[in-house]
Amino acid sequence: MTRETDTIRVAIADDHAIVREGLCTLLSDQPDIKLIGEAADGEEAIALVARETPDVILMDIAMPALDGVTAADRIGKAGLPTKVILLTSAIGDELRLQEALDAGVMGYLLKDVSRDELFRAIRNVHNGAPTFHPAVQKHLIRRATGQRYPHEDLTPRELDILKEIARGKSNKLIAYELGLTEGTVKGYVSTVLSKLGVNDRTQAALYAVKNALVG
Repeated sequence: MTRETDTIRVAIADDHAIVREGLCTLLSDQPDIKLIGEAADGEEAIALVARETPDVILMDIAMPALDGVTAADRIGKAGLPTKVILLTSAIGDELRLQEALDAGVMGYLLKDVSRDELFRAIRNVHNGAPTFHPAVQKHLIRRATGQRYPHEDLTPRELDILKEIARGKSNKLIAYELGLTEGTVKGYVSTVLSKLGVNDRTQAALYAVKNALVG
């Protein structure tokens, strides 16, 4: 198949039709970008990449059948040349972020990225230059220097408590929903505040939101 050497062939994978439609409309305005296919889930995305070998695929992380991170990993392991840019509504899951990086994704962006930033990311990734959201860049720097976020020292239960605090729930309601006593929750809250180095629940909630620990 003959390709236009100056054209970047792009595919889209997202389970929401309206998101795909919006991306298609945006990409159609760019003379050097050509949309060559769409997929509604991870399995379809892999099949599309295998069949059409786009230069770049914009892929949602949260999709049915197969999520974007797993699909990206399979694309890489299959030796397919397509470069993957993951799109997400929130960056906060350290594990999934690490999995995405290990899968060799070239881009990791929030869905509220501006059109110019998206076009720039596509072109950069096509040219072999990784493009990541600032929060991801921050994570990479911390990983390279061995620095840790305060919340990384929280136990799973303490992290649950922090998320509930960020959702504005009282100790009584947290205790009820997590099957704990109110006194136990009070102790957890005190420990969480201490580990995060904050003075009150409001600061803890702001920390959780800033670091995308709650959706």
